[in-house]
Amino acid sequence: MSDHGGQLPGPEFLAAAVPALLFLWMWWHWWRFARLLKDVPHTPVLGIFVGLVETAGTVRRDDAPRATLSGIPSVHYSWSVREHWRRTETYRDSKGRTRTRVRHGSDVVASGDATMDFVLADETGSIVVRSKGASWTPRTTFSEQVSRGHPLYDTHAPGRVVSGSTGVRSFTEVAVPVGSKAWVMANARPSSGGDTLELGAGGEEGIFMISLSGESSHLSGARAIAVVGLVLGTACAAAAGAGLARLVAGLAPGADGVAIAIAAVFGLAAWTAVVGAIWVGIVRNGAVRVRTRWERAASLVDVQLKRRADLIPNLVAVTKGTAAHESSVQRAVAELRAGAASQGILRILAEAYPSLTADQAFLSLQRQLADTESRIAESRKFEIESRKALLERLSTFPEGTVARVMGVAMPPPSLAEPAPPPSSRARPPRG
Repeated sequence: MSDHGGQLPGPEFLAAAVPALLFLWMWWHWWRFARLLKDVPHTPVLGIFVGLVETAGTVRRDDAPRATLSGIPSVHYSWSVREHWRRTETYRDSKGRTRTRVRHGSDVVASGDATMDFVLADETGSIVVRSKGASWTPRTTFSEQVSRGHPLYDTHAPGRVVSGSTGVRSFTEVAVPVGSKAWVMANARPSSGGDTLELGAGGEEGIFMISLSGESSHLSGARAIAVVGLVLGTACAAAAGAGLARLVAGLAPGADGVAIAIAAVFGLAAWTAVVGAIWVGIVRNGAVRVRTRWERAASLVDVQLKRRADLIPNLVAVTKGTAAHESSVQRAVAELRAGAASQGILRILAEAYPSLTADQAFLSLQRQLADTESRIAESRKFEIESRKALLERLSTFPEGTVARVMGVAMPPPSLAEPAPPPSSRARPPRG
């Protein structure tokens, strides 16, 4: 390989191409994450089903410990104490001369954290959140900087000595307090008992986030990082194209201007093709994800309707049987009392009545009916929202056009209409 301008052109190309690939991954990762946040609709607690879900509610736990610095009952907290220092250092510059400089910094002299499971509750119900493996976005609950002599200064790590200490310590704490509003994106799974659902880590996507800042902040942050990655990657791709042009000129000094120009735009063209292919894949997979979520939501309506069809007749039959039994018991008691009175037995001090439970059975029936109808209403609402999101996704241009061309079918206008063939394993109900 010959020199070009005193430099090897090959390393120039690699020095730009490698960062371009890194920025490509950065764009793909964060753009895909942003699309996932947008694709997963909000679900009330009562409407949660197995799989990746997004919900929000109030953090509850009766025995939550108090955070170390603020003393606020919290289900997650992390605190640290940093001691500031100022040090004079001696070093040698590029010419070998001895120089001195003053550096400022801080060291952690004490820290701690705690995390525990909690209950997330909204107006529809509550669900247990198993917090192991979660990515937390808490809020600052304590932040103070004090000097030596302040009562707080020696509260934590009193014996710790830091070289060059300025006698100033910073106390910081972040936490998720009990009673705060939390946004959760997690995998819904059956609990250990199998009779209820719980939120935790796992699932196909492997996302488990507990945040006090809400979805919008994470969505905007992910999009911003993706845009930065795309812009920087495009710049690196253009630089790689320029390096490729130098490589061509270095390898073939007699190459004409057309060949060099083609080499210069090759890097940018290759970058555009790769970005376009990845974008098409993200669009298609996102549409399939939205379609699959609608199919699951539609199936959830069927499940709740079947639950009502199986549950209500049995509850009514049991309640009727209980009521008929207690009616016969009360009739027998009345006849015995009347017979005893007619025979002149007047010294009855107390009557041991049997325990009557028909009223409890009726109350249980009423609660079960109300709970069933609430579940059906929430599942219908979620199905409608999921269908609306899918219709909106497939009706847009160019994303909807690309998804439809790649085989993602439109949903029916309503559950009463026949459904087109599903685009995933989960098959929606027909009618």
